[in-house]
Amino acid sequence: MKKYLYLFLLFNCFTLFAQQDNYSFMKLIVFNNENKIMLVKWDGEWEIPGMRYNSPKTLSKFINSLALEHGIEVENKKLNGMFTFEYENRATLTVMQYYTAYYKNGKLKVPESCEDINWFSIKETLEIIPYKEMKLILDKIITKPTVLWSGAIKKNGNATVEFVEDFYELK
Repeated sequence: MKKYLYLFLLFNCFTLFAQQDNYSFMKLIVFNNENKIMLVKWDGEWEIPGMRYNSPKTLSKFINSLALEHGIEVENKKLNGMFTFEYENRATLTVMQYYTAYYKNGKLKVPESCEDINWFSIKETLEIIPYKEMKLILDKIITKPTVLWSGAIKKNGNATVEFVEDFYELK
């Protein structure tokens, strides 16, 4: 009996440890030829499409598959931001990577996990997105697209956002 209890405890320790990994999350800002941005509606809110990067694909192939999930192909992919996110309810950090790309071809399709998808002007995008940190990041990327931005953001349980490290350029 002790042997089974020991194995049970050991398994739970490994499981707990395995769930506390830092990971990357990719956000893809896609511009079309009218300089509009593709947004998806998820859980009632419009935002930039994204996905946890935990597949055995190169970054380029991962970004291509993310775009294809939304029915389109993209070109001119560029890393524009790398931000550390700390969430009050998680023991580990998340690295959010923001990429820009340009629409190449295809027809928008709503991914299974989303409610809607559409193109929005930059002004509309900055108004419709409800997340303060995402708006600030987008504004930095749109205003200075040649800069690789970084910073550290803490999201508290009461939905407040605190910049632990203000925006800075990665060189």
